[in-house]
Amino acid sequence: MPLKRPAPGTASRGKVFPTRLGIRVMENIAGEKERIRREILERRKGLSRQYCRRADQMILEKLLGSAVYKRAEAVFVYVSRAGEVDTRELIRKILADGKTAAAPRCTNKGIMKAYGIMGFEDLEKGAYGIWEPGKYCPEIRPEDIDLAVVPCLTCSHDGRRLGYGGGYYDRYLPLSPAFRAALCRERLICAGLPVEATDCLMNLVITEEGSWPGQAPENGIFTKIQQ
Repeated sequence: MPLKRPAPGTASRGKVFPTRLGIRVMENIAGEKERIRREILERRKGLSRQYCRRADQMILEKLLGSAVYKRAEAVFVYVSRAGEVDTRELIRKILADGKTAAAPRCTNKGIMKAYGIMGFEDLEKGAYGIWEPGKYCPEIRPEDIDLAVVPCLTCSHDGRRLGYGGGYYDRYLPLSPAFRAALCRERLICAGLPVEATDCLMNLVITEEGSWPGQAPENGIFTKIQQ
């Protein structure tokens, strides 16, 4: 009996064949994300240094004062680059508090892992010019991370996050039960961000004006810490 191609939108051996409408919707979402990225990058260029320093300090204070940070033993945190909420003081505080500090290192295109650091001397410039743990640093397993501090270009208060488009965090975070906290300056918040099925939602969004509980992750993984 000849094989029949499954109808569009139906599953075959665990795979789903999208309909033409579904493809157009995905293309529209991708296009809208790129438009928002361009807009936010331009908006970010216009932020004064004074505002950024003040906002970043207030964001740090809110994170350090949260129950989720106080209870976390291992914290996965990005090493900030130009334009992002500064995490250098946060990394110092994590280490001073005797917690495990882990930072991301790109291991392949779209793939990253967490590696423990004891100080900034453990960081080196990576392939994309981003500071990341040296190759001698020990890997921290995703299941051992309690809190993930996540960068973004923009977020919405309900936990939707938009990054740079590489998909690194969207691939890594589902591997971990860590509580997800995104840091974003209030002037870069964008309501109603478009999301796709592969986008990881945040548990908490912190700006200088407050902390907002985000939507629970829809990946079937339970968070180890409740705020």
